[in-house]
Amino acid sequence: MTQSAGQLVVIATPIGNLGDLSPRAAEWLQKADILACEDTRMTRKLLTLTGLRTAAKFMPYHDHNGKTMRPKLLDALQNGKMVALVSDAGTPLVSDPGYKLVAACHDAGISVTAIPGPSAVLAGLAAAGLPSDRFIFAGFVPHSQKAAKTAFREFANLSVTSIWFDSPRRLGASLQMMHEIFGDRLAVIARELTKLHESYHRDTLALLAEFYQQAAPPKGEIVILVSGMTASDDTFDTAKLTAMLREEMQATSLRDAVQTVSQISGQSRKIIYSLAIDLDKES
Repeated sequence: MTQSAGQLVVIATPIGNLGDLSPRAAEWLQKADILACEDTRMTRKLLTLTGLRTAAKFMPYHDHNGKTMRPKLLDALQNGKMVALVSDAGTPLVSDPGYKLVAACHDAGISVTAIPGPSAVLAGLAAAGLPSDRFIFAGFVPHSQKAAKTAFREFANLSVTSIWFDSPRRLGASLQMMHEIFGDRLAVIARELTKLHESYHRDTLALLAEFYQQAAPPKGEIVILVSGMTASDDTFDTAKLTAMLREEMQATSLRDAVQTVSQISGQSRKIIYSLAIDLDKES
């Protein structure tokens, strides 16, 4: 007799010590044979806080051990086991490990379902007061300044609200780069979303950058939300084009710098070339 395959359940868990598990999430956690956890200690703490008891086996599953753990979880699923995938907090797979396991389950014909719940991305969007009909989650701000600027430029001329995760200690620098590239748009710094000390700071990128460059780094997890480009935005004025050219010309030839800035800004190559010549004369 062939044994039927099990099921993978992706479960959103409360963020921090606030919020209760939904009845459906609690039911599936109690049903599960295996809890695949980003951090088993955090998951045990969560279950203790919520008063939930489970006989499930705890197994660590994260970016560093995914290659070795995935076959074991798939084997258990193919042998009829129920596996619940949980993150430290919030919704798994949103800047957390897990998508490769979900993809492998689909490839193997194993049923996958998700139980929605807390998400810093959607919580921030709901309370920010920025356009929410179209938005894009851009992930974590890259660590290096060059990579961060490249990432910001990819979104600079999109007419959608962009949402970013960032480190508190890099927040001031990130906001300054955003101001240089996005222009002086309305933005929101959301801190410790759905937790006890949740807060929102809403202002222009220029004022936010000035504030967080002077203030001590805020505590907790940070979400940055930036409004999209509007028809009235002068996103690529002369000052911004000149700043972009100056940076590009430090790393490459004048010709290549003109080509790059022209592609990014959508401005006339003739205009960009003229600015580049002026910069070259200055240097």
